[in-house]
This record gives sequence, C-alpha cells and structure tokens, in this order.
Amino acid sequence: SSSAASSGRAAEPARVTAFRGLLAYPITPLTDDDVPDLDALGRLVRDAAGAGVDGVVVLASSGAGVTFDPDEREAVVRAAVAAGSTGATAVPVHVAVSGASTREVLARARAARDAGADGLVLAPFSYLPLDEAEVVALFEAVAADVDLPVCFYNRSVQTAYDLTPGALAHLARTTTVVAVKDAASTPARPGGRVAELRDATDGLGVSVGLSGDVPLVRGAEPADAWHTGLAALVPAEYVALRRARTAGTVPDARVARWLHDLTAVLADLRPVSGFHALATLLGVPTAPPRGPSLPVPPDGVARLREIVARRPRG
Repeated sequence: SSSAASSGRAAEPARVTAFRGLLAYPITPLTDDDVPDLDALGRLVRDAAGAGVDGVVVLASSGAGVTFDPDEREAVVRAAVAAGSTGATAVPVHVAVSGASTREVLARARAARDAGADGLVLAPFSYLPLDEAEVVALFEAVAADVDLPVCFYNRSVQTAYDLTPGALAHLARTTTVVAVKDAASTPARPGGRVAELRDATDGLGVSVGLSGDVPLVRGAEPADAWHTGLAALVPAEYVALRRARTAGTVPDARVARWLHDLTAVLADLRPVSGFHALATLLGVPTAPPRGPSLPVPPDGVARLREIVARRPRG
C-alpha cells in the first residue's frame, strides 16, 4: 500500500497520468437478462480508442457504476482493460469508485487496481452531504491504500459539496489526486473556474478537466481535458471537435451542428437512459439501464432517431 497521505506528498507514480485530452465514459451495456454485455462494452472501448480518444472511464455516472455488485464490476473492468490494451490504439482505462462509505470506496478502489485499472475517478458523497474535512479524509484514505492516480469528480449540484481551489491544491500535495473533473457550467458559478483551479495548483501537475456535453459542444472555456459519456458513443465526431478546439481552428460545420442538435435532445432526457436509447439506435446492443432509471419514452426515442438519421457521413 501507499504511504502518500502520511508522507505529506502524492505517490510518485501518480504524477504520470492520462487524465488529459478527451476522456470517454461508456455506458455499461446490458443484455435482456439485465447483466453486463461485456462484448458490447469491449466494442465501445475499442471503437473509442480507434477514433482517437485519450482515455476511457468505466462505471461512472454514464456507466451506472453504483448499480452493479462487486463481481459485475470486476467483470466490467477486466473487459474494458482487455479491450483498451489491444491493437495499435491502446488507451488507459480508469474506473469510477464512488460509494456511500469509505469502506465501500476502498473496496472498489482495490478491486479496480487488481483488475488492471490505470487510474481512479472518485466523486465524494454520502447519505448526508460531506464537509471539506470529511472529503479530504476520504481521499487521504484512498491514497494510503491504493497507489493509483485519482481524478476528483466534482459533482457539486448532486452532492452539495463544491470543491474549493484550496482543497484541490491540498489534495494535490498530499494525496494521489492528479486531476479534477469539474462542471463546465453550473447555475451559480461565474466564468473563469478553470483559471482559478489552475492558479491554485500551479506547478503541481494537476489536469483541470470539464464535463457537460451541452457547454462543451457549444464552446466551454479551454481545459486540459473533456470528460464525456457521449464521446464513447460518437467518438469520431467528438475527437474531431476536441482537436479543432485545442488547435484553435474552426470545427467542421456539419459535425459541430450535429453534435449541437444531439446534445440538445439528450439534455431533455434522463442522462443514463438517453445514452442507452442512443446506443441502441447506433447499433450497440443494450437493454435500458437498471431501475430506478426508466427507459426513454417513445417520443424521446423518435427525436433521437431523427438526429441519428442526420449523422454526417465521411
């Protein structure tokens, strides 16, 4: 185990991370028997890698990770790692390990490490909102137990805890946190968040990344990484958009418009359910996500089908 927390610095291997560029978060496809479809998952990972994404994260929000038991999670991670390490376009595979208790988080983190994960993504939450001391203690516990780089998944709207720049800097100095996944926009947050987090962690090698398909597609502020579930379903289009934005060039107008329209429809649907419905329309076999999530209603599927029919070719 790592002594990062007790030594007052991050473990050395965590300084090298792939939490940069375009990170794709695939759904966890399900069979009609409501078990993970590992072949379909492998296809998603291979297709995303082949299209040029920079990394994959499984079992996060898009992958409905909290709905699977330990054996299912292990099978998903091993299938994703195997798919991500094959061929000429291998990519690192990271695993979301959030849980309602520190004990559960640590068990998931160890299992992810043992199954070959390259890094961890962790959103701190519990039945009651956590305060900053409790959040810091959770990440210290992970660093002391599992020597893998960690991305702090800041879900302030859902968890009622919003990561402060000072807390991120502290975690970057004392634990294995090397990246943050932050919302590209929230109702109460002004612009300049990326610069604020970068300033607080200057010289610490932290990757400041953003999530949220609507603001990403429509022009979020530049960031070290984009974290997106949609990129795992339409990776070629998302890679093209990310590369154009990073290079400061104008994206292909057809691709940009199509992604704009697609994200507008998805924004009106329940997030995981919308991705499962879109996956089916794109030829990825999957049942709807496990309850309590409900399938997309027929009118929503019809709207998605119309968008898919307009997908740019070539």
